[in-house]
Amino acid sequence: RNPHGLEVSSETATHAFWWKAFHYFTQQEQFIDEEVKYIFRELYNWFARKGIAKGNPPDFHNQKGKIYILGLAQPFFPTPKSLTGWNFKDFPIRVKTKRYVAKSLASGLTTTNKALFTTEIDATTLDYSYPWFLQETIEAEADVTVFICGRRRYGFLRSRDGLVGLDWRKECFTNQSGLEWQPRDLSTDETKAVDGFCRCLGVEWGRLDFLQVEGRLTFLEFNANGQWAFLDPTGKLGLVDGVIHYLLGEP
Repeated sequence: RNPHGLEVSSETATHAFWWKAFHYFTQQEQFIDEEVKYIFRELYNWFARKGIAKGNPPDFHNQKGKIYILGLAQPFFPTPKSLTGWNFKDFPIRVKTKRYVAKSLASGLTTTNKALFTTEIDATTLDYSYPWFLQETIEAEADVTVFICGRRRYGFLRSRDGLVGLDWRKECFTNQSGLEWQPRDLSTDETKAVDGFCRCLGVEWGRLDFLQVEGRLTFLEFNANGQWAFLDPTGKLGLVDGVIHYLLGEP
């Protein structure tokens, strides 16, 4: 029940959608926090059993991580050579280029509330006793993201011109048109590849992130419960309407 008196229960709900609910129920008492999280997992599974749950389950990335998903993407898209682990004797990744980036697997914060964005590194200087997720550096002209919403495919492009560093999230700049992301049509082959990947992964919701290199898409990762409204902040492109139709099961 919310402060306005509107209420919902497992018996009365007709549609259910999971989106990072844990972020909004953090208590000082760990016991209460864990109990609330458990209740939300029960709710999702209750609705999933009834066939009225939308989106992806709360533990999606616990079951299917970044490396696993990169492997699934390989038949459909080029993917960067990748390495993860710790306590290496030396640097075992073998690629033509000698440039590498470090990324975060879990996207968690440090104890000092800092984040690791995609950062180019000198592989010879790393302390390999620490866990690393490394990939070959890819020179790209643009970032591309494809929002999956039921049968709908929304493609967007963001130029890397003027980007300082490698990760656009670290530097939220805008281009000359005033919009950070521009709609990008998917070719027939790209649409088939996206659809094939989604069938293979078993998803109908989420975001696929790519780098565009000479017009071709290189797959980076799949975000099962990522943000999407920033792609269409004014609502002119129809994302909000598309999401509403998907959540309500409308054509």
